[in-house]
Amino acid sequence: MPDPQPLTLCPRADIDFGTKNAPESKRFGDIYYSTDGGSEETKTVFLKACGLPERWRGRDYFTIGELGFGTGLNFLETLDLWNETTDKCPNARLHFISVEQYPLDKEQLWESLKSWPAELSLKMQIVKNWPGRVKGIHNINFGSVRLTLIHDDVVNGLSELHGSIDAWFLDGFSPSKNPEMWSEHVMAQLARLSAPGARVGTFTVARKIRDGLTEAGFQVEKKKGFGRKRDRLEAVFPGSDTPQRRPEIKPVIIGAGIAGACLAHSFAQRGIKAVVIDAKDGTAASGNPSAIIKPRLDLQDRPESRFFLASYLYALHHYQNLRCVLENTVVHKCPNDKEQLRYEKLLSQEVLPPDHFNKHGNMDFVFPEAVIIDPAMARVTCLEDVEFVQGTADEIVANSVIDSAGNVLATGTHIFWACGFGIRSLRKFASLNLRYSRGQLSWMKGALQMTTTYGGYGIPLGANTLVGATHKRLDELSPFLSRPEDDQENFKKFEAAFGVRPLPADLPSRSSVRVTTPSTLPMIFGEGKEWGLTGLGSRGFVFAPLLAEALVAKVCEEVLPVSERVWTRFQAREKAQPESAP
Repeated sequence: MPDPQPLTLCPRADIDFGTKNAPESKRFGDIYYSTDGGSEETKTVFLKACGLPERWRGRDYFTIGELGFGTGLNFLETLDLWNETTDKCPNARLHFISVEQYPLDKEQLWESLKSWPAELSLKMQIVKNWPGRVKGIHNINFGSVRLTLIHDDVVNGLSELHGSIDAWFLDGFSPSKNPEMWSEHVMAQLARLSAPGARVGTFTVARKIRDGLTEAGFQVEKKKGFGRKRDRLEAVFPGSDTPQRRPEIKPVIIGAGIAGACLAHSFAQRGIKAVVIDAKDGTAASGNPSAIIKPRLDLQDRPESRFFLASYLYALHHYQNLRCVLENTVVHKCPNDKEQLRYEKLLSQEVLPPDHFNKHGNMDFVFPEAVIIDPAMARVTCLEDVEFVQGTADEIVANSVIDSAGNVLATGTHIFWACGFGIRSLRKFASLNLRYSRGQLSWMKGALQMTTTYGGYGIPLGANTLVGATHKRLDELSPFLSRPEDDQENFKKFEAAFGVRPLPADLPSRSSVRVTTPSTLPMIFGEGKEWGLTGLGSRGFVFAPLLAEALVAKVCEEVLPVSERVWTRFQAREKAQPESAP
C-alpha cells in the first residue's frame, strides 16, 4: 500500500465567467452547461432520460448518481422537480450523489448560481453549507433530500460507494477533453452500483461511451438531442425496475446522550419514531453546559482524516438547523513549539479553506466557522418526537430490552446501544476494546473575549468562563464527584496559556467519563437488527451527527453518507484474549 499523501484541498476549478454565455472551464476548454438553455438541457438529457419524475413516485427512497457536479444546475433542477411532485409523500426521500474532482470555491459557486432562476433560499442554503474544495464525502440536507458531494477523482469517488443507484446523470466535460471521466473502469463501476432497471442519461453519443456502457451490461439507445446536439444517449441496466419499500423499522435506542439523540433525529427525518431508554441520572458528558464544534486536523490524507473534516462540516450544518448555536469562532493557542510548527504546516498545506482555518497575528490560529453549542438544547430538539422510557437496559431477549430485574423496558425491530459509560457494566460487551477516562470541568470568574483552545479550553458563558477538561485514568472512586485537585489542574493549564491566574467562580464543577478506543477512532458495532455506537471520546458532538446518519442509512438500506473504507475502519475490534496457561 502506498504511503499516505499530504492532506490538501482539491485542485481549484479555473472558471471563465465572462467570455461565453455559460461558465467555461479553462482547464478543459469546455462549458459547464449548454448555451441553448441549461435548465431545459437538464430536463431533457437527464431527468426525462431517466424517467423522472414517474420512476420516483411511490418509492420511499430514490437515489441519483451524478458524475460532474459542476455549478450544481442538475441538482437544483432535480430538487425543484422533487418538491413539485412528492408533496403527498412526506416520508419519501431523495438521495443525490455527485462526484466532482474540481469543486468550485464558495465565491465561484455563488457567481454561478446568483442569476439562476431557482428559489433564492435554496441557492443560499447550498452556498452557506458548501464545503468548498475540502476533499472527501460531504453531506447537505434539504428536508427530504440529501445531497452527497464526493470531492475526489471519479475512480476513487465511485470506489468509495456501496449501495444501489436508480439513475445516473453522466455530465462530465466532453470525452475528448476529459477522458478519465468516461473510462471503461468508470463504466464498470456504474454497473457495480446500479440497481436493477437503473437508467442513464448523458449528452454524448461518442462511440467509446456507447461501447463502454454496452460492455458494462447496459442496453444503449440514441435519442433526439437537445439544442445544437443532434443526438443524446439513454441506457438501461438489466433487471426489473420494481419500487423498493423501506423495511419495517421500530427503533429502540438505549441512551439519550448526543449519540442516541442524533440516532433518534436521523430516524425522525425519515418519518420513523424511536423509543429512547435512558437512566436520566445526569451523568452523561452530553450534560455539559456547552460544547465546542471544532475540526480535528491531520497532515496525512487518510480515510479517517477526511472523515474528521466531513463530520465537522456536517455538524456545523446540523447544529445550525437545531438552532442551538451560542456563538461562533474559536481561537487556538499552541501550547508548545512542536504544535506551533504542526499548525503552521497544516495551514500551508491548506487542509481547510481560509474561511474555516487561518492565522491571527504571529502565533494564534483561528477557526472562524467553528461554533459553541448548547448541548441540552441540541438534545431536546433531536428528541422532541420520541417515546421516552426511564430505566437501565441490561440485555436483549428476542426483540425486547430487559433491565436487570427482568422487566421489559421496550420492544422494537432494531436495537441501538448508545449508552456511553453505561456500556462498561454490560457483560455482553466485555470483549469490546474500549477505554474510559474521567474529565472535570471548572468555572472561573471573568469572561474570555473569545472561546479558546490551548491543550485545554476556555468558553466564555455570561460573566464567567468554563475551563477544562482534565484527562484522568478511571479509578474505582465515584467518577462523577468533583475533585478540588482537578479544578487546580484546569486553572494551572489556563494560567500557563494566558499568564493570568484564574479566580474560581462560585459554580459547581462537573465530572463525566469519556469512552474511547485505542486508535481514538469512533466505534460502530453489531449487525442485522442490533447495533451500537460508542468510543466518540471528547469529540462526540462533532462525530455523532454524521455517524448516526450513517448507521441509520445502513439500517434503512440506503447508500451510506460516508466512504466504505471509513465504515470498515470504524467497525468494532475485540480485545486481544490472553493466552491460556500450558
